[in-house]
Amino acid sequence: MKLNNLLESLPDYYSSVDRESITRAYHFAEQAHQGQKRISGEPFVSHCLAVATIIADLHIPPVVVIAGLLHDTVEDTPCTIP
Repeated sequence: MKLNNLLESLPDYYSSVDRESITRAYHFAEQAHQGQKRISGEPFVSHCLAVATIIADLHIPPVVVIAGLLHDTVEDTPCTIP
């Protein structure tokens, strides 16, 4: 799964700011999970993308899509909440 798939699945009413925020969250998650793999061998961020895509398909607010992208960063990476 790729970022473009997620962006294409977003509801039309998401603004350009919403889309940019989602893109930034993806890149943050991708960097945070750099080098981590799932049991299948896929990059770990693929799981984050899958979760965010499910949320987007439910037409839930953009901030929840962002939470889907970032949900494992604090748990599974050195990132912390300031």
